[in-house]
Amino acid sequence: MKATIIYNPAAGVRPCADDVQQAARFLTAQGWEVVSVEETRGRGDATTFARKAVAEYCDAVFVAGGDGTVAETVDGLVNTETMLGVLPGGTGNVFARQLNLPIPGGLHPYPVAESVRLLLAGQIRRVDVGRIAPKGNSDPGRHFICWGGVGFDAQVNRNVAADPNRKKRLGPGATVVTSFLTLRDFAGTSAVVRIDGHRVSRRMIMLVANNIQLYGIVFRMAQHAVIDDGLLDVFCFQGRGPARTLLHALKLFLNRHIQDPHVDFFRARCIEISTFRPLPVHVDGDYIGNTPVVIEAIPRAINLMIPSCAPASLFVDGTGMLPTENVWEWMVRMAKDAHSALKARSELT
Repeated sequence: MKATIIYNPAAGVRPCADDVQQAARFLTAQGWEVVSVEETRGRGDATTFARKAVAEYCDAVFVAGGDGTVAETVDGLVNTETMLGVLPGGTGNVFARQLNLPIPGGLHPYPVAESVRLLLAGQIRRVDVGRIAPKGNSDPGRHFICWGGVGFDAQVNRNVAADPNRKKRLGPGATVVTSFLTLRDFAGTSAVVRIDGHRVSRRMIMLVANNIQLYGIVFRMAQHAVIDDGLLDVFCFQGRGPARTLLHALKLFLNRHIQDPHVDFFRARCIEISTFRPLPVHVDGDYIGNTPVVIEAIPRAINLMIPSCAPASLFVDGTGMLPTENVWEWMVRMAKDAHSALKARSELT
């Protein structure tokens, strides 16, 4: 078996080069041939390296970086047979958290190498990805494995990227600080959204198309999302101004956004978004441009390495979609998930 490892040295709050080398040695000890260890230096590098790995007939690409680096790697692996292995090397590591992989700063001293161990002991599933492309031109767009967003969260991610020093200093807290700073100047705008051809008009603050259940580190926006159903779980947050945006954030934290009449929910394959004034757009936390855009689900587009500690509810043939929860029920389930993940990890030591 042949593998390429891609890592982003600018991601995360501490250097991960030593962790990546440790992961490479572990792969070699397990009989894998590590063809190359590639370090990204700018936007698009992860895509280039992933395509190179496909051309070299690598069986897997392991990527250590933030969710944006993972999304770039997905761009290079879509509709190929090369497997994707996600390693926790970023600041938020939301997709790694979704799979219950160990996170830097947590209980395990070697999260990257341990994640490789868990992925090799798991299984391979063909899963969906999303794609965002400018509306009305031939640009192929960008793929995402977590979510694509339009509006407030895209502006926050854009502002976070504009101040990398704050991100290094504060880690995930940089997003919280930047969110409050962004509130002062951000307002929603009139939008026309077509959901699989059905037209709706809204005063929109934010729209998020989810491929997974987690949104950020603490929010579980799309409790019923599964990653292999060929659909995206879409939430459109209506309103204008800081007060409404803060209220949406509070209800999202309390898992009350589903009942909010100012939040629309759709499950769809294709979403077209046009706005009165341009709104920023992001894929997995990376700002990529402005509206108008088309967001699509690309069914069964990539081979994903899944650890045994990943939640079964993330898949169509799992234990079933998550029910609506209050805060206490959410905390209890998260504790049980963490316990199950730790047990699965300990069985591999």
